[in-house]
Amino acid sequence: MTIFGALTKDGLTNVREIKQSDLAKCPFVIFNADHYRADGSCKCDDAEERKRMIREWGYRKKDFKNIPLRSET
Repeated sequence: MTIFGALTKDGLTNVREIKQSDLAKCPFVIFNADHYRADGSCKCDDAEERKRMIREWGYRKKDFKNIPLRSET
C-alpha cells in the first residue's frame, strides 16, 4: 500500500491509500493520487486527464498511442 497525503503543520491530511499493484498497472506508474480513480484504475484512458498530463507534466499525444480512451457508457 502506498499512502498519499498533504503534509501540513498540523500533520498529514487528505490521506489516500493506493495499492502498489494499482500503481504498477498504470503505463507510466504515476505517483500522484489524483491520477487514480476510487477503484484503483489509472486515468491514462481519460481524455481530460491526458490533457492535464500533457499540459502539466510534459507528456505528448504520441505517448498515449497504445492506450485506448475509456468509453463512458
